[in-house]
Amino acid sequence: MNKLNFATPMKTLLMSVAIGLSSIPLQLSAAETADEGKSDVEPMALRLIMQDLELNMQRIASAIIREDLVAVADLAPLVADHEQPPMTEKMRILSFMGTDAGAFKSLDGVTHDTAMMLKKVAEKNEGDAVIKTYADLLQSCVACHQKFKQPFVDHFYR
Repeated sequence: MNKLNFATPMKTLLMSVAIGLSSIPLQLSAAETADEGKSDVEPMALRLIMQDLELNMQRIASAIIREDLVAVADLAPLVADHEQPPMTEKMRILSFMGTDAGAFKSLDGVTHDTAMMLKKVAEKNEGDAVIKTYADLLQSCVACHQKFKQPFVDHFYR
């Protein structure tokens, strides 16, 4: 009954937003690849974690397009419960962030909670809610990237 129906304008708009936002990780990845050539610094574990998150977000977008909500429900926890950097790296990151560490943790919490909500609505086969929640999940990722990505790259890779 709640299968995805892309005929209505709202659903089409939400899907357009989700697909458009899903291209942002690709753009960020391309920028990171260009930046990697400028530094001899070994990539941190966080970069590999972010690459895994990017891949899982792309897989979720693809599953939504295919109307495969079982796959969405299976993939969402991979975003919610992503790997964490080793403790030594985590301490370096939090030390660098200083007073912004709380905001970073908060945004990570929003991402976790939103990904878990995505799992829940996908399991209930609520297509409209899946699209909206995926867009919210992408927005939480983008909000974190906008605040932290460039200062992080500048500090640790240049």
